[in-house]
Amino acid sequence: MPASQIMTGTVAEWERWTGLAFPETGDYVIPEGLALLHVDRESDESVYKELNVWMRHR
Repeated sequence: MPASQIMTGTVAEWERWTGLAFPETGDYVIPEGLALLHVDRESDESVYKELNVWMRHR
């Protein structure tokens, strides 16, 4: 799997969930996020996608 977690929502939902404003289309750092949130104002969709990373601990 290329992504371990994908969450989508409207721009308004993500603004409510994070307490941040996303005035323009683009990528944003969100609190406690491991990846960037991509906001598309034109389609009113925001997508948070964490990559699937595996590590070996010795």
